[in-house]
Amino acid sequence: MNDTLVAFAVLAWLAYLASRLLARHHLPELVAFLIVGALLGPSGPPAINLIDEPSLIALRPVTEVALAVLMFVIGERVSVRALRAARWTLTTGVVQFALSAVAVFWVTSRLGADRPVALVLGALAGAGAPMTIAHIVSSVRARGSYPTGIVGTHAVSDALATTTFAAVLPIAVVLSDEAADVGGAVLDFVQLGIGGAVLGLLGGWFISRLGFQIETSGELLLFVLVHIVIGWTIAGWLDISLPLAALVAGATAATVSPQAFSVRLFRTIKTIEQPLYLLFFALAGASIHLSDVPKVGLVGVAYIVVRVAAKIVGGLGGGLVGGLGWRRSLRLGVNLTPQAGVAVGLAVIASERLGDPGAEAATVVLGAVVLFELVGPLLVARDLRGWSSSEDENGAAPEEFELPHRVLVAAPVPVELPEWLIDQAARWRSSLVVLMPGERDEPHAVKIGELCGSRDVDFEFRSLRNESFTGAVVRSRSQHHADLVVLFSQRPPTGASRLVLLPSERIARQLPVPVLNFPLSPDIVDEADEAPRQRRLPWQGTGRGE
Repeated sequence: MNDTLVAFAVLAWLAYLASRLLARHHLPELVAFLIVGALLGPSGPPAINLIDEPSLIALRPVTEVALAVLMFVIGERVSVRALRAARWTLTTGVVQFALSAVAVFWVTSRLGADRPVALVLGALAGAGAPMTIAHIVSSVRARGSYPTGIVGTHAVSDALATTTFAAVLPIAVVLSDEAADVGGAVLDFVQLGIGGAVLGLLGGWFISRLGFQIETSGELLLFVLVHIVIGWTIAGWLDISLPLAALVAGATAATVSPQAFSVRLFRTIKTIEQPLYLLFFALAGASIHLSDVPKVGLVGVAYIVVRVAAKIVGGLGGGLVGGLGWRRSLRLGVNLTPQAGVAVGLAVIASERLGDPGAEAATVVLGAVVLFELVGPLLVARDLRGWSSSEDENGAAPEEFELPHRVLVAAPVPVELPEWLIDQAARWRSSLVVLMPGERDEPHAVKIGELCGSRDVDFEFRSLRNESFTGAVVRSRSQHHADLVVLFSQRPPTGASRLVLLPSERIARQLPVPVLNFPLSPDIVDEADEAPRQRRLPWQGTGRGE
């Protein structure tokens, strides 16, 4: 085992160095992970073979857990909120999947493929590569609903592929010449298609209900990882599709959780996203069998060509139906061509359940995956590089943001809040929680209450007593479930070199919600041991002489 870990450490180090070299040439680092893994894996040149088959088998549990964590994160892209924000994600996912499945089945059947082989190829043709696309979106820093929607479309494709494969597997068994167990194939359908969804629903709901009570990010991350490992164990016992279960769990947690907690939950998990991408894709590259590419034959070539054509046509049709716009819809199909992960896992299942027909279908799929994974990311990165949220087909804002329901306003000294802030809260129909020194009946609190009352804004005053300002803000944000935090705090001295973070900077790092800071001039903020008194903000004058 020690030799396996040392070999993986060397593989990861070389993959990271290669990714940095490719990044200088504006190429996605994912390609470096795959190439280095393929060269150093069992199918690479014998002279530099580093990872052998036994090592891959020994590291499989680590790879599967990494896959589950990444699929859980991707589940956020197919939550009810995400699908509402980008309606074309669902329509495109369904249209291109159906077109790919039907077209590949029909063409491969016409070219002489056996019915069981054509059924498996049709079911797997629509599968995508959500983790590949998510990593590319992150690496090229693409922003907006279009890149996010592409990841969601791939996730929808994988969910449909898993359930469709589970449904056609018993039919393929009946049509196969192999003397297979039909009852076992039906059980596979229940386990793959239904068991994964049920496990994901229960797991996502459980994480949402209990995780909401956890305050620190480190504990929340530990909580999620522990339960994903438990889910991996249950999936192994019951032969449930782990990728589908993790995807459904992420979508469920993002849907049933309050918006603020959902943002915090997935932001916390994403802190370990990059190491998991390197781990998963480096080992995935080592699992690639380059020798499978020449074996695909005429059926394999037809699979590749028809799948690409169906993705482009389906992306165009689904995008137009979903209101994306014809220009983006036309380019969308190319971004749907990468394939990995779920397709590979299902192809292996087919080879185990169907004998020779399954092995033939698996050879075609695995050979095509090598091509789609090495070429597809380059095309996607080229299309998405430089994409920002300001770009939109119709010139409208591409993303929909929920307005804050509750705003926490905090200051370490008593201040008069600007009227524009209260006016904005009235436009948002948000309630205000004000945290600052003093009591509810003191003049500054009374004036804030009068302004809020005149604008019909719900107002609650919380007294800041003898405790850390940072700790009080973090605790109050969690206690009142604020969606936005507005601070009035000290600004750093001009030109000063600082080794210690200001309270506003520490707060912004700890909170999962947006934090706006309006700095006060140094002469407005008293020393900590000075009795607090009412202060005016910079736009209200210096306040001297009061």
